[in-house]
Amino acid sequence: MHGTDTLAYSAAAMCFQLLGFSAPVLFTGSMLPAGVQDSDAWENVNGALLALGSGLVSGVQLYFHGQLMAPVRCAKIRSFGRQPFAPLQRSRGGHAVVSLPDALNYRQTKTLAEVAVLPLFPGVGAAQLDGLINSGICGLVLECFGSGTGPSDDPQFLASLENARALGICVVAITQCHEGGVELDVYEAGSRLRSAGVLSGGGMTREAALGKLHALLGADLTTEEVRRLVELDLCGELR
Repeated sequence: MHGTDTLAYSAAAMCFQLLGFSAPVLFTGSMLPAGVQDSDAWENVNGALLALGSGLVSGVQLYFHGQLMAPVRCAKIRSFGRQPFAPLQRSRGGHAVVSLPDALNYRQTKTLAEVAVLPLFPGVGAAQLDGLINSGICGLVLECFGSGTGPSDDPQFLASLENARALGICVVAITQCHEGGVELDVYEAGSRLRSAGVLSGGGMTREAALGKLHALLGADLTTEEVRRLVELDLCGELR
């Protein structure tokens, strides 16, 4: 049982923290507290237990109001009512990792990485980006417009991204759109971001990208290995 406001974040993060775990793990919660009239808590608990009893495959999943979902592909889409969680129609593609590094196995101790999210908006500039870079982060999810565009005509913004790469900060681009994904090589604006060191998050959700960066940066991996694994599918977040 988990509070619904951050349930999708926690479930997605655990998909990456429990890589290699051989048992099923199921997250659920309720929109109304268990002690109030018409609460959905027991509906979700009972449904989750029945799902576990039916023989789920290993890995982390999210159960809510009769629906079983992959945490790395879904999000909380409404603040009240039924079916608050739903799979997002994000693009699928890319290649799966051939073999997981031992450092990513759930048995290995990991540190807590400092990761931030920056949604782009009209008027965003280097000042906002530098504020995060200088805060001590080691990873950044950059929520871009459309298929991966941003203020690529701003030399200072691009210089800040290049500075982030020089400092070893891993910057991953995802889309702000509910559907689709990032393709940095489609438009010149995206290509400039790629040239500045930004990695493609493909169709990853914000929750998945954040959880993936936490896992990769918290493991004993080199910067080059982290950058390589960001664009490979580990547990269904890209494919």
